[in-house]
Amino acid sequence: MKPIVICTFYRAPHDSQGTQIEELDLSLSKLGNKINTHNVIITGDFNLPNINWENHHVTPNSGYSTVAANKSLSLSLSLSLSLSLSLSLSLSLSLNNILDFVFTNRPGLIKKLNVVDGIADHNTVIIDVNISLKRKHRPKRNKVIRNKADHLNIQKSLDDFTHEYFSLNQNMTVNDKWNLISKKIVNIMKHYVPVRLATSIYNRPWFNKDLKKNVQKKETIIQETKNI
Repeated sequence: MKPIVICTFYRAPHDSQGTQIEELDLSLSKLGNKINTHNVIITGDFNLPNINWENHHVTPNSGYSTVAANKSLSLSLSLSLSLSLSLSLSLSLSLNNILDFVFTNRPGLIKKLNVVDGIADHNTVIIDVNISLKRKHRPKRNKVIRNKADHLNIQKSLDDFTHEYFSLNQNMTVNDKWNLISKKIVNIMKHYVPVRLATSIYNRPWFNKDLKKNVQKKETIIQETKNI
């Protein structure tokens, strides 16, 4: 699966000269070759219902900026030619005002688009994207078994190291001293404190009941969201 780049854009209605469209063009140019090598989705509220995307025509005298509409149309067409960026889908063509657009360089990336009631004067656009996420495997972790540590040998090793440490040249830097101490402690733990592989996150010593409760709550919310 190629990496995915998601761009969001909002054009204010007062942008009559299409300055924000030019800024969008500049931002896309900064992506460089990613526009070709990555999966790209550009979506947002363009506030330009005077564009007919079926025949690539701008309706004049509609009360919306013709200049901004022409720049948006030219940008989408030029990207389709030079950057292989094609219009995937806007809102349902049965709606009167099409304000929110979805562009992508891979039409198959947009699985489904649905329009539901939203807040204020805008509907909410829900986009299902056909991608699969690569799960990162959690690294194996060791769990220290402190109650089975060899405390006598730990104490003896620390006492021996204390005499050794103070007999050294005390002109060492702070970093050198700290490295010497930390390496010795780690070495003592390896020898006298047993460990075992933590097979589950729930078996880790820092994982208490509160954390377990929060994880279960998170998983419940995820499942409820999937069922919406």
